[in-house]
Amino acid sequence: MKTALASALLLVILGSCAASPALVSAQDPQLGLERPVNPRSGLPCPSSDRYSRTRPDPPGVPTLVGAGMFFHDISQLNDVDQMIAADVYILLRWRDPRLADARRADGSADCPVPGDALWTPVIEADNLRSRQQYYQARFLVDAGGTITYGRRLLVQIAQPLDLRDFPFDRHVWRFTLWPVFSKVDEIVFAPLRPFVGRNDRLSLLGWSTGVPDAQASTEQRQGRLGEFARFDVTLETRRDSFFYVCKLGIPLVLIMLMAYSVYFIPSAAVAQQIGVGMTSMLTLIAYLLALSNSLPKISYLTRADQFYIGAAFLVFLGLMKGILTVIWLHRERAALVERADRIGRWLYPAGMLLNGLNAFLW
Repeated sequence: MKTALASALLLVILGSCAASPALVSAQDPQLGLERPVNPRSGLPCPSSDRYSRTRPDPPGVPTLVGAGMFFHDISQLNDVDQMIAADVYILLRWRDPRLADARRADGSADCPVPGDALWTPVIEADNLRSRQQYYQARFLVDAGGTITYGRRLLVQIAQPLDLRDFPFDRHVWRFTLWPVFSKVDEIVFAPLRPFVGRNDRLSLLGWSTGVPDAQASTEQRQGRLGEFARFDVTLETRRDSFFYVCKLGIPLVLIMLMAYSVYFIPSAAVAQQIGVGMTSMLTLIAYLLALSNSLPKISYLTRADQFYIGAAFLVFLGLMKGILTVIWLHRERAALVERADRIGRWLYPAGMLLNGLNAFLW
């Protein structure tokens, strides 16, 4: 009962994908594979003697397989592990005239997959870390023998990310499907654009998600001989930076301003100058250690890292100013202390401004 309900839900969603104006328009109506799904109960499935393990096309003529991918939800984007978790519907359509039956008219029969008796394209995904299927596989077949094979999967895909612009970064995730064995002389893909899209409401927090786009091409595969068809769906995500500006940027600015107060404390209170400088430095170090677990371990500096390093340098200058005040007063050079205070009151804010511009604008 649960399997039947899940299959019916998938068929309803596939039919709505074809009619939704929010999705990408059809690439080529002449393909015939982009027609809306029209499942009907009671239509006859093919008899067992009509199934075949061989491709429906003769040798040398590749089978055209239409492919689509609809994102029902994106539940997680982990930039530390560089993985994305998505709840997707994957749709494959191809023609097999051996399964045609005029009794189906304009409808499609909902049939169970007959084990290995039916030829289906065997595909695999790039960088797939985990996969969970929701129900047993079923397929639709219409009067002309067009087969619609749909699966709903929960997948995790890994991809190297370029985080240099963090926290103002954006990433293009690529979901790639390949035939496992068949080369371009056996299988070629065509994107079914009416079946490519995403849900308007996603559970992913902290990121803005663009509209998926699908492309089909052919390419050499590493470690394998020959040329293979590939189907790519790209999805752009942009980080919502307001959270990081408030949580990371503002506290660092306050720590730098605390160190800036060293230039306004009278030279007679040199102990307080050193105390403020050391407190600011220790606070900054503790703050950066607390943030270290929220970022991936990468071999380059992000924009946020550049801002942190500049902030640490300015805070350290405040501490050094307090130490130099002790040395200069011991040598009875009070005029040099006053001069350093006057210059520091102007240069320190300029350094804060340059640090911010260098990290986030240049």
